[in-house]
Amino acid sequence: MPANFTQALWQDWNAYQRRTAVRGLRWLQVQTRPPQMAELQLGPTPAETEYTVNKSRLLRYINPKRNPDLGRPLLLVPSIINKHYIMDLQPGRSMVAYLLEEGFDVWVVDWGAPGPEDRFDTFDDYIVTYLRRLVRRVRRATGGQTVSLLGYCIGGIFTTIYAALFPQDIGNLINLAGPIDFSDDGLLCAWTRPDHFRPDAIVDAYGNMPGWLMNSAFNNAIPGNALRQSLSLWERLDDETRLQEYLGLQFWLRDEVDFPGAAYRKYVKALYQENRLAQGRLEIAGIPVNLAAITAPLLNITATYDHIAPSPSVLALNDLVSSTDQETLVIRGGHIGIVAGKNAKQNLWPQLANWLRPRSG
Repeated sequence: MPANFTQALWQDWNAYQRRTAVRGLRWLQVQTRPPQMAELQLGPTPAETEYTVNKSRLLRYINPKRNPDLGRPLLLVPSIINKHYIMDLQPGRSMVAYLLEEGFDVWVVDWGAPGPEDRFDTFDDYIVTYLRRLVRRVRRATGGQTVSLLGYCIGGIFTTIYAALFPQDIGNLINLAGPIDFSDDGLLCAWTRPDHFRPDAIVDAYGNMPGWLMNSAFNNAIPGNALRQSLSLWERLDDETRLQEYLGLQFWLRDEVDFPGAAYRKYVKALYQENRLAQGRLEIAGIPVNLAAITAPLLNITATYDHIAPSPSVLALNDLVSSTDQETLVIRGGHIGIVAGKNAKQNLWPQLANWLRPRSG
């Protein structure tokens, strides 16, 4: 073997080792000292606080391009167990920014972070006290217009129930990956069966359902998730743009929010364990929730690989409402990816805007 070949091979090997060592140090740095929210440019779109109730804020995004022909406001209602900025994650990855560019008047609910003092907040409180006040504040600020109500994840459950109880407030209903029928055999439904899961024991021990505990359950629902995340980070270390996108999403995932204890009890018992919403047996503040009372145009959106809100659970809503104007979107992706993933700007956002446009005048 020629000496120069051996020397070149040795030089290549040394260069590879140096690159790997540098990447390893960078990987360790990111894992042990992750960047903060401001460094990642999370939730970048300017907004004004229009109203507060308890820990919740009603935000209206500033939009100099607002189209007066799209007069009906759009209120985004996220899950109460995650921060609202998943819908406005980073520059170029913001459903909010896309909708503003299209001329819509976009509002969002920031549920805040419940503390121990909020452990007695009930599931009913979130709908008939908090959400009702926020919706009516939007209507008051926009000349009495009915609202396009978009609920994501648990927010989709809230908005669906709200639309059944207060149909006079609703111009359009968009259910974005909100589970409705809990009779399926999805993993979360299996884990919360009453014979081996007692929400009372958790609430009695902690007061609120801890965000870290829920996050652990969601991670364990996807085998090998931790390994995949580590590999995904390693693959992005040499691409600063992709690295920032990865870190932004990971920051949001770890920005945990507790579930108020009293609300969590009813959420698990009435929905997961007894399936009362889909069966027409749920009551909110003593009022029966009849989904057939919903007549507003409905856009029902599900993800093909959603392990949190499986498609059968989401799509069951179509047959339970009385809306004659219905459309279903089945988007390729997972529970989070359809909203803020790399393909969301091609797959979800344009279809959402196209559906809303003729229904927002």
